[in-house]
Formats: sequence, C-alpha cells, structure tokens
Amino acid sequence: MIRAVKAKKHLGQHFLINEGIALDISNLITINQIKNVLEIGPGMGVLTKNLLNKSIKLKVVEIDSESI
Repeated sequence: MIRAVKAKKHLGQHFLINEGIALDISNLITINQIKNVLEIGPGMGVLTKNLLNKSIKLKVVEIDSESI
C-alpha cells in the first residue's frame, strides 16, 4: 500500500504528480539520446516508472527515508 508523503520544506521537496509531464520528461531522454540518468529525489516514483522503460543506465538517490 502506498501512503502519502508530505513535502519537507527543509529538504526543498516538490513532488511531481502529473503523469503527463512525467511522460514528456522521460520522452526527452529518447529524443536527445541520453544514456546515463541520475534522478535525485525520486519521491514516489512518478518519473522513475517512465524512466525504467527507457534503454538507459538509471541511478536514483533519495535521502528522505519516508520516500524510500
């Protein structure tokens, strides 16, 4: 079960929730032929799930233990 995570001001968090924008961002990876991607603060994974469908080397870094 996925639970909501509140944005933490001291971490400067802003959560991407729009699936369409996440898809547009991930499609830029293919258009620009990017091979290595570092996603900092994947949060709940809205963008990450689209990036996993790409032929890229993906690394994600999350410091918020509530989001892991």
